[in-house]
Amino acid sequence: MGSAERRPLPLVAAQLKMDAGTEIRLFDPKREPRDWTGLISGTQCAVFLADVTTSEPLSREGKPFGNAADATCILFGSLDAAQRFCEAKVEERPDIRCEVFDVHGRAHPPLAVVIHPRREGLDAPGPAWSRRRRWIAALLLAGAAPLFWIGWRSRGETILPVFLSLGLFIVALRFLHWDFGLEQARRNRERRAETHRRREQAGRKD
Repeated sequence: MGSAERRPLPLVAAQLKMDAGTEIRLFDPKREPRDWTGLISGTQCAVFLADVTTSEPLSREGKPFGNAADATCILFGSLDAAQRFCEAKVEERPDIRCEVFDVHGRAHPPLAVVIHPRREGLDAPGPAWSRRRRWIAALLLAGAAPLFWIGWRSRGETILPVFLSLGLFIVALRFLHWDFGLEQARRNRERRAETHRRREQAGRKD
Protein backbone atom coordinates (compact mmCIF):
# COMPACT_ATOMS: atom_id res chain seq x y z
CA MET A 1 0.00 0.00 0.00
CA GLY A 2 1.59 3.25 -1.11
CA SER A 3 1.96 6.10 1.32
CA ALA A 4 -0.35 9.04 0.79
CA GLU A 5 1.15 12.35 -0.29
CA ARG A 6 1.59 14.70 2.66
CA ARG A 7 0.44 18.24 2.20
CA PRO A 8 2.10 20.92 4.36
CA LEU A 9 0.01 22.64 6.95
CA PRO A 10 -0.99 26.19 5.96
CA LEU A 11 1.47 27.77 8.41
CA VAL A 12 4.31 25.58 7.17
CA ALA A 13 3.43 26.28 3.55
CA ALA A 14 3.43 30.00 4.29
CA GLN A 15 6.85 29.74 5.89
CA LEU A 16 8.21 27.81 2.92
CA LYS A 17 6.90 30.55 0.63
CA MET A 18 8.53 33.24 2.76
CA ASP A 19 11.84 31.38 2.72
CA ALA A 20 11.70 31.41 -1.09
CA GLY A 21 10.82 35.10 -1.08
CA THR A 22 7.64 36.92 -2.04
CA GLU A 23 7.94 39.91 -4.36
CA ILE A 24 5.54 42.76 -3.52
CA ARG A 25 5.02 46.28 -4.83
CA LEU A 26 6.28 49.01 -2.53
CA PHE A 27 3.01 50.88 -2.91
CA ASP A 28 -0.25 49.47 -4.21
CA PRO A 29 -3.37 51.69 -3.96
CA LYS A 30 -5.60 48.63 -4.38
CA ARG A 31 -3.99 46.81 -1.45
CA GLU A 32 -4.57 47.16 2.25
CA PRO A 33 -2.20 48.19 3.70
CA ARG A 34 -1.02 50.15 0.69
CA ASP A 35 2.61 50.66 1.76
CA TRP A 36 5.05 47.74 1.95
CA THR A 37 6.03 48.63 5.52
CA GLY A 38 2.54 47.64 6.60
CA LEU A 39 3.04 44.13 5.23
CA ILE A 40 6.37 43.27 6.85
CA SER A 41 6.18 42.14 10.46
CA GLY A 42 7.99 40.26 13.21
CA THR A 43 11.34 38.93 12.07
CA GLN A 44 10.64 39.15 8.35
CA CYS A 45 13.15 40.88 6.08
CA ALA A 46 12.80 42.84 2.86
CA VAL A 47 15.41 42.72 0.09
CA PHE A 48 15.88 45.64 -2.28
CA LEU A 49 17.80 45.14 -5.52
CA ALA A 50 19.63 47.93 -7.33
CA ASP A 51 22.23 48.46 -10.02
CA VAL A 52 25.60 48.52 -8.26
CA THR A 53 26.81 51.45 -10.38
CA THR A 54 23.75 53.66 -10.88
CA SER A 55 21.67 52.56 -7.82
CA GLU A 56 18.66 52.20 -10.15
CA PRO A 57 16.03 49.94 -8.47
CA LEU A 58 15.65 46.50 -10.04
CA SER A 59 13.08 43.72 -9.95
CA ARG A 60 13.69 40.20 -8.69
CA GLU A 61 14.77 39.26 -12.22
CA GLY A 62 17.25 42.14 -12.23
CA LYS A 63 15.25 44.29 -14.65
CA PRO A 64 14.67 48.05 -14.24
CA PHE A 65 11.12 49.25 -13.65
CA GLY A 66 9.45 51.08 -16.50
CA ASN A 67 7.48 53.07 -13.95
CA ALA A 68 8.64 54.05 -10.44
CA ALA A 69 5.18 53.08 -9.15
CA ASP A 70 5.93 49.47 -10.12
CA ALA A 71 8.99 49.22 -7.85
CA THR A 72 9.09 46.12 -5.64
CA CYS A 73 10.94 44.48 -2.79
CA ILE A 74 11.14 40.81 -1.82
CA LEU A 75 9.93 39.60 1.59
CA PHE A 76 11.64 36.71 3.38
CA GLY A 77 10.77 34.87 6.56
CA SER A 78 14.28 35.13 8.02
CA LEU A 79 17.51 37.03 7.67
CA ASP A 80 19.44 33.92 6.64
CA ALA A 81 16.95 33.19 3.84
CA ALA A 82 17.28 36.78 2.63
CA GLN A 83 21.07 36.62 2.68
CA ARG A 84 21.14 33.31 0.82
CA PHE A 85 19.00 34.84 -1.90
CA CYS A 86 21.25 37.92 -2.08
CA GLU A 87 24.44 35.87 -2.30
CA ALA A 88 22.99 33.73 -5.09
CA LYS A 89 21.69 36.79 -6.92
CA VAL A 90 24.99 38.72 -6.94
CA GLU A 91 26.81 35.56 -7.99
CA GLU A 92 24.40 35.27 -10.90
CA ARG A 93 24.41 39.02 -11.61
CA PRO A 94 27.56 40.80 -10.35
CA ASP A 95 26.10 44.13 -11.48
CA ILE A 96 23.42 43.94 -8.74
CA ARG A 97 23.60 45.22 -5.16
CA CYS A 98 21.26 43.78 -2.52
CA GLU A 99 20.19 45.51 0.69
CA VAL A 100 18.32 43.72 3.48
CA PHE A 101 15.99 45.67 5.78
CA ASP A 102 14.05 44.59 8.85
CA VAL A 103 10.57 45.51 10.05
CA HIS A 104 11.66 49.15 10.57
CA GLY A 105 12.17 49.55 6.84
CA ARG A 106 14.35 52.33 5.50
CA ALA A 107 13.99 54.28 8.75
CA HIS A 108 17.15 52.41 9.81
CA PRO A 109 20.27 51.39 7.85
CA PRO A 110 20.12 47.93 6.21
CA LEU A 111 20.88 44.80 8.21
CA ALA A 112 23.12 43.63 5.38
CA VAL A 113 24.51 44.88 2.09
CA VAL A 114 25.59 42.20 -0.40
CA ILE A 115 27.82 43.06 -3.38
CA HIS A 116 29.83 40.77 -5.62
CA PRO A 117 33.52 40.81 -4.55
CA ARG A 118 34.57 41.94 -8.04
CA ARG A 119 32.43 45.08 -7.72
CA GLU A 120 33.60 46.13 -4.28
CA GLY A 121 35.42 49.45 -4.01
CA LEU A 122 37.35 51.36 -1.38
CA ASP A 123 34.10 51.97 0.49
CA ALA A 124 33.54 48.23 0.96
CA PRO A 125 33.17 46.99 4.55
CA GLY A 126 35.35 44.37 6.16
CA PRO A 127 38.84 44.08 7.68
CA ALA A 128 40.63 43.61 4.33
CA TRP A 129 39.33 46.85 2.84
CA SER A 130 39.85 48.64 6.14
CA ARG A 131 43.54 47.68 6.01
CA ARG A 132 43.77 49.04 2.45
CA ARG A 133 42.31 52.36 3.47
CA ARG A 134 44.72 52.61 6.39
CA TRP A 135 47.66 51.68 4.18
CA ILE A 136 46.71 54.48 1.79
CA ALA A 137 46.55 56.91 4.72
CA ALA A 138 49.95 55.68 5.94
CA LEU A 139 51.49 56.18 2.48
CA LEU A 140 50.07 59.69 2.28
CA LEU A 141 51.54 60.53 5.69
CA ALA A 142 54.85 59.01 4.67
CA GLY A 143 54.88 61.27 1.61
CA ALA A 144 53.91 64.34 3.63
CA ALA A 145 56.79 64.05 6.10
CA PRO A 146 59.75 64.56 3.69
CA LEU A 147 57.93 67.34 1.85
CA PHE A 148 57.38 69.19 5.10
CA TRP A 149 61.04 68.67 6.04
CA ILE A 150 62.18 70.04 2.65
CA GLY A 151 60.00 73.11 3.09
CA TRP A 152 61.19 73.67 6.64
CA ARG A 153 64.84 73.32 5.59
CA SER A 154 64.39 75.95 2.87
CA ARG A 155 63.83 78.61 5.58
CA GLY A 156 60.92 80.09 3.67
CA GLU A 157 62.62 80.21 0.29
CA THR A 158 59.99 77.85 -1.10
CA ILE A 159 56.62 77.08 0.45
CA LEU A 160 55.32 74.67 -2.20
CA PRO A 161 56.59 71.53 -0.39
CA VAL A 162 54.87 72.69 2.81
CA PHE A 163 51.56 73.21 1.01
CA LEU A 164 51.87 69.80 -0.64
CA SER A 165 52.66 68.11 2.67
CA LEU A 166 49.66 69.76 4.34
CA GLY A 167 47.44 68.60 1.46
CA LEU A 168 48.65 65.01 1.81
CA PHE A 169 48.18 65.19 5.57
CA ILE A 170 44.58 66.39 5.22
CA VAL A 171 43.75 63.68 2.66
CA ALA A 172 45.29 61.04 4.97
CA LEU A 173 43.12 62.25 7.86
CA ARG A 174 40.04 62.07 5.63
CA PHE A 175 40.88 58.47 4.72
CA LEU A 176 41.23 57.58 8.41
CA HIS A 177 37.96 59.33 9.27
CA TRP A 178 36.25 57.61 6.32
CA ASP A 179 37.55 54.23 7.44
CA PHE A 180 36.40 54.85 11.02
CA GLY A 181 32.87 55.70 9.84
CA LEU A 182 32.63 52.69 7.53
CA GLU A 183 33.87 50.31 10.22
CA GLN A 184 31.44 51.75 12.76
CA ALA A 185 28.60 51.22 10.28
CA ARG A 186 29.76 47.64 9.62
CA ARG A 187 29.91 46.81 13.34
CA ASN A 188 26.47 48.37 13.90
CA ARG A 189 25.04 46.23 11.06
CA GLU A 190 26.58 43.10 12.54
CA ARG A 191 25.17 43.89 16.00
CA ARG A 192 21.70 44.56 14.60
CA ALA A 193 21.84 41.39 12.50
CA GLU A 194 22.81 39.34 15.56
CA THR A 195 19.96 40.90 17.56
CA HIS A 196 17.58 40.05 14.70
CA ARG A 197 18.73 36.42 14.68
CA ARG A 198 18.20 36.16 18.45
CA ARG A 199 14.65 37.44 17.97
CA GLU A 200 14.11 34.79 15.28
CA GLN A 201 15.33 32.07 17.64
CA ALA A 202 13.12 33.35 20.45
CA GLY A 203 10.13 33.36 18.10
CA ARG A 204 10.78 29.74 17.06
CA LYS A 205 10.95 28.66 20.72
CA ASP A 206 7.62 30.33 21.45
